[in-house]
Amino acid sequence: MPASSANLGPGFDCLALALELRLTADATWTGESVKLHSFDSPLSWWQKCVAPFRKYSGTLVDFDDELIEKPNLFAVAFFKAVVNAGPEYTLPARLETSIHSDIAIGQGLGSSAAAVVAGAAIAQAWRGRKPDNDRLFQTAVEIEGHADNAAAAVFGGLQAALLQGKNTRSRSLPWHSSLKVALCVPNETLKENTSATRRWLPEQLKRTEAVSNQRALLTLLYGLETGDGPAIAAGFEDRLHVPHRKAMIAGYEDIVGAAVEAGAFGATISGAGGSMIAIGTGDIDKVGAAMREAYKRHGMEATAITPQVAKQGAIAS
Repeated sequence: MPASSANLGPGFDCLALALELRLTADATWTGESVKLHSFDSPLSWWQKCVAPFRKYSGTLVDFDDELIEKPNLFAVAFFKAVVNAGPEYTLPARLETSIHSDIAIGQGLGSSAAAVVAGAAIAQAWRGRKPDNDRLFQTAVEIEGHADNAAAAVFGGLQAALLQGKNTRSRSLPWHSSLKVALCVPNETLKENTSATRRWLPEQLKRTEAVSNQRALLTLLYGLETGDGPAIAAGFEDRLHVPHRKAMIAGYEDIVGAAVEAGAFGATISGAGGSMIAIGTGDIDKVGAAMREAYKRHGMEATAITPQVAKQGAIAS
């Protein structure tokens, strides 16, 4: 399952890009199954049937899920996907999992969505179902809550999360082949999580700001489709979330300026931060290095990454 950079520019909660940093999950189970009502709670199933047989690697090695009292998102998604599909509420008596991730945790790169999609996808296999990405997406949205990240993790590429009546839908959007991405990921996570930073956002916008954001989103989408650099630069001018979240990233303006000076069309916060994403053409490694140096000038060590856009999302094998 790929990483994802959501909230692109003014695309708050509705636009995300899948990136070739992946979480992979291998799962096996015995032929024996157990009934949900045989346990006091889902947590009891986790403690007896999953937790003793889990292995983590990559960015998950030091994750706090080592505490047996806290099920990981993979297992939560697996459980909920099975129960939601009903009516046979049977679960594996022994679920062995090996999960590796190259996605930084808590840095605005969709690590939670990748774990949720992986758990829900393996639940489909447990139930003997063929891979169904539409159902996978709906399950991930229900569990994870961020439709933009879920869309990118399931379908890959540039994705729009749409609301049609009460139904959430995902639609692929064009991404020009000349465009490249640079990420800069601070080595320390933010003290505030996504839910906390969301509270910083205004409940209302002035009409002029709302119109500006609508225009910026359309301009950004045009730029991403055509590779038009000035359109991408103008499209990154958000009025809703970036002005209120950028204060948590020391040297935000300097980082953006360094990326543009190095050749990027624009740079902004990835997801809820603290990673930054820049889009450009040409020598994108130079852009990543410039952002890394800007972080360093403000007392923060960071890692520059230049991943490809993930054309495929969830891959089942």
